[in-house]
Amino acid sequence: MGTIIDLSTKLRKNISEEEIFSRSNFETEIIRLQNYDNFYSLMDRLHQKDAAGEGSSRLLLIWPPRGRILETPLEFGRLRGWAERNQYEIGMVIPKAPVSLEMAREQGIPAFESLTEAGQTEWETKKKLPRIDDPDDRIRKLAGYKKDIERSQETKTPFGVRLLFFLLALAVIGGTFYAILPQAKVEITPYLTQKSINMSIWTDDRLDAPTIAGGIPTNEKRLELTLTAEVPATGQVRIEPRLAVGVITVRNTCDRIYASSAGVRIGTEEDFETGINFLTVEDATLDPGEERTIRIEAENGGNSGNLPAGSLKYVEYPKSLCWEVRQEQATSGGNEGIYAAPNDADRQTAEQLIQDQLQQAARTALENDPDGQDLIPLGDAVVTAVKQEQFQPDTGFAAETLTLRKTLDVSYKTVRKSDMDAIVRGQSARMNLQTAGLIGYEILSGPKEENGLSTWAVRADYLVYEPETNEEALQIMLRGKTIDQAYSILRTLQHVKSVNITVLPSFIKHLPLPAQNIRVTIYPAVEIEEP
Repeated sequence: MGTIIDLSTKLRKNISEEEIFSRSNFETEIIRLQNYDNFYSLMDRLHQKDAAGEGSSRLLLIWPPRGRILETPLEFGRLRGWAERNQYEIGMVIPKAPVSLEMAREQGIPAFESLTEAGQTEWETKKKLPRIDDPDDRIRKLAGYKKDIERSQETKTPFGVRLLFFLLALAVIGGTFYAILPQAKVEITPYLTQKSINMSIWTDDRLDAPTIAGGIPTNEKRLELTLTAEVPATGQVRIEPRLAVGVITVRNTCDRIYASSAGVRIGTEEDFETGINFLTVEDATLDPGEERTIRIEAENGGNSGNLPAGSLKYVEYPKSLCWEVRQEQATSGGNEGIYAAPNDADRQTAEQLIQDQLQQAARTALENDPDGQDLIPLGDAVVTAVKQEQFQPDTGFAAETLTLRKTLDVSYKTVRKSDMDAIVRGQSARMNLQTAGLIGYEILSGPKEENGLSTWAVRADYLVYEPETNEEALQIMLRGKTIDQAYSILRTLQHVKSVNITVLPSFIKHLPLPAQNIRVTIYPAVEIEEP
């Protein structure tokens, strides 16, 4: 029979398990380890055992709960190698340490969660021949023969012992029935009251997520804005006389091809000395009856050259001998004198208008952003870049107005409303409130800059139960009570509005119920009521 080496304090439960294990696994030697053991102390112990040449070659190492004797796959592999070289079969019991359990199995070492599991499992590493000069080999074989003989013999149990076992079985069945079968369902509708809590919420850009202490992370939101400002031109510019321009339609009235060079005079009067005259600025060759448009410009600059359609009727010969002329469009572009024009002061006024509308435009863009409903801005928007800037016209050019158009990149420091909601909801649990829901919250002040942090003062309103109205407290209160007693207790609680208890099976309603089988369900009142 194998030798048991117990290196820890012997608890009665462990002694019982080892006795059961040893009776069916007498060839296995148990080595129990301590929390202070490690790989080196274990190997030292095994080397000493091997040098002594005593005991069994089938070893079961039992770790303390959550022990860390071997911590790496390499150490498990070295243990397995030692066992193979020295012809040992090694198993392990590793309770409550799933990582170590898995490493042992990966290295080919049988590993179990309990001594009971090890005793019910046929485990082995590799079959080895008996150790040379093993003095216990013959003893183990004789013990095995004796065990086989004892199993083959018919065992007769005395009547008194059988009666005792029968009564014990009835007691176990009755206890199981009492512990499992009775089920009580307690349905309670409590009164709810409103409670307000004042709290502080702060933000820091070093946070990644909300904290239980009331901190929420700061985010940066980038937006692109296109803003336009238009101001009247207050400056003046003098324009030298400019030539009016236009087009005329010419038809060839001769029965032959007619060509004419540029410079044909077209006038408003037959007397070209008194009328307003224009000159053609391009050559023209027309087939008989062909029409075409020809560009013209005024002989003299100024406003007088801006003529309505139909003003030019006469052609100076001989260059236009075969021409019939029509002016179907007005001429334009002739001007002179002093005109309004933008100046530097107008540009500064336009810049100020853009600056004045920046914050409102940025706030509107943030609200219209798909993510904007969840963002709360901290302070004003900041311009990070001017992507495009355009003045029309530039200073010094005649115009009645100056238009400035800017495309800007702006950024906001923001916090998420959802993070603030999470903090408000979480604070109720932190303050040990049994809440049925959050009514809402109000930001009383903030954000206020304090010690480099933005801080809000917030008041939150909750629907709360009375302290006694929670499942665990009620289960403890009703433990070991009958249904009638439970009703009497619950109806004395002023914060309970209504109660209903259902028991299964119904014929045991007069028996005291175990607390673990009492299921409590709380149905909150729809509206706030005072008890």
